[in-house]
Amino acid sequence: MQKARQIMRQAIYNIYTYRTDYIRVFIMIRVFQFLLVIPVSTVVLKLMLNVTGYTHITEQNIQSFLMHPFVLAMMLLFVLVVLLFIYYEMGFLFIMAFNQQRGIRYRFLTMWQQLNRKLVYFFSLQIIYLIVYIALLLPLASFLLPLTLTQGITLPHFITNEIMSTSLGRVLYAAIASILVIVGIRSILTLPIFTIQPKISIRQSFLQSWRFSRRGLVELLVLLTMVLTVHLFLLLAITVVSTLPLFFLERNMPSAALVTAGLTLAFLEMVFVVLFSLLQAMFSQVMVAITYNTRNVAMPRYSYKSKRYNALPLLLCIIFSILSIMNIYSLEKSVYAPDTKIIAHRGYTAGNVENTISGLVSAANAGADIIELDIQQTVDGEFVVFHDRTLRRLAGKNGVVANMTLSDLKTITIYENGLTDKISSLDDFIEIAKALDVTLLIELKVHGKEREDLLPRLVEKLRAYKVLDTYYVQSSDSQLMTQLKILTPNLRVGIVYALNIGPIDDLNVDFIALEESWVNEDLITELKAQHMDLFVWTLNKDRSLQEFIEKNVSGVITDHPDVALEIRSKQNEQQYFLQRILNRLSFVF
Repeated sequence: MQKARQIMRQAIYNIYTYRTDYIRVFIMIRVFQFLLVIPVSTVVLKLMLNVTGYTHITEQNIQSFLMHPFVLAMMLLFVLVVLLFIYYEMGFLFIMAFNQQRGIRYRFLTMWQQLNRKLVYFFSLQIIYLIVYIALLLPLASFLLPLTLTQGITLPHFITNEIMSTSLGRVLYAAIASILVIVGIRSILTLPIFTIQPKISIRQSFLQSWRFSRRGLVELLVLLTMVLTVHLFLLLAITVVSTLPLFFLERNMPSAALVTAGLTLAFLEMVFVVLFSLLQAMFSQVMVAITYNTRNVAMPRYSYKSKRYNALPLLLCIIFSILSIMNIYSLEKSVYAPDTKIIAHRGYTAGNVENTISGLVSAANAGADIIELDIQQTVDGEFVVFHDRTLRRLAGKNGVVANMTLSDLKTITIYENGLTDKISSLDDFIEIAKALDVTLLIELKVHGKEREDLLPRLVEKLRAYKVLDTYYVQSSDSQLMTQLKILTPNLRVGIVYALNIGPIDDLNVDFIALEESWVNEDLITELKAQHMDLFVWTLNKDRSLQEFIEKNVSGVITDHPDVALEIRSKQNEQQYFLQRILNRLSFVF
């Protein structure tokens, strides 16, 4: 405990003493990140689309897109740029911490030259070690340091949801995740070792980190946990204190709430940036102190004279003013009642088996606006409500849906989460849905053995039940959906994408359903301009539901329609600005 206190005390002392150096470094990093790296990546993406002739990238064409020589070259270049950015960003912090803890004078030019001398390893096979290292630490970095380039880089939820849907998948996921976490933690010191030691290679740094973790890993993790805990406590305390004026004004002087909310949000945004930057600085100090055993080194003997930046207060005031004006305008626009449709994914699966009549009834009773279901064509040309191509996951037996008749399938009992039910036909679903007066979103699963009359039979069935003007039909087969729209212009037809990169143009459909990881503000704006609906899937976290309902997308597909409905009901004109601020901070940070 005494060692930990000494390391923490020295880290705080160094950061305060060299505060102007840290200000310069972090300003340089943020400017480079937001004004160069992000815009350049957007330009590079558009250039790749133009050269290859694609309008946008989906799971259907991504393989051919990535095999294009120009795309391969640009992707390699982009990966190299990202690695260099992380290398210089953290390299400066590690070298600064090392010199500060040893009382060594340093200059930015010297540190820059020291980092430049290691660039030779970025053009050798040893870069593979760095790629593996960064990949292993991405989940940790995106959680602890969300303001870096790692923000938003996660495994898409639809993949993890499918993996976690079976016992074997959960076991494999846990095992693989545990191995990756262990390897990632044991290699956590690779970058500080590589940047500080002038003659060591990436491979040697990796091995040194692995050997060091045998003796000092626990101490390092304890200290990093302490730093993170203190950081989160400060974050919470400052948030509570700074929002108290708004809390009372909204209830006693509503006319001043909007301006106060804009000022409060601007202040908190700046505070969050500063605190996350300090977190990076503290992490670098602690990691260097543990790695090089500098905790017993005396404080610097020479007098460090902090440079005065007279323009800094003025710059902060300008940034605060700009953020305040932008936030006031944005918050004023956010005063609305969203009309986002709540779509129950495969019915209401809480307490029911997916894609069953009981799940349909429960979803309708919960108040879902639309109920989504999956259908496939059977060997006799009928439509069965079932998601998987085989019976293995839900029925525990062999059997391919496309090779079976509807009557045979309806006799099979399916199991999920200790519950049992029967497979149903599309006719059964439509009859119950009409009786309950709810709308269906029918997803057509294509298995490759469909009959030529697939679309005419589906259209005729919907016409017979008089639901062509009210129901939705979607599929991941874009050509099939384009044909369906031409066949029945009054039917609302959509395309399902698990992945999308780039603008969506010239689609002859009414909506797209896109996995949440690939939805951004530009796409939402673009689709609204085209009068095309956007359904986002599959949102099962409160934060994700809150985010997309606040953005007023056309629909959210979720396993928890009750939670989504509650969130939507709270997002109305009567919602306090304080709640809107907290929502926005949770989205950004």
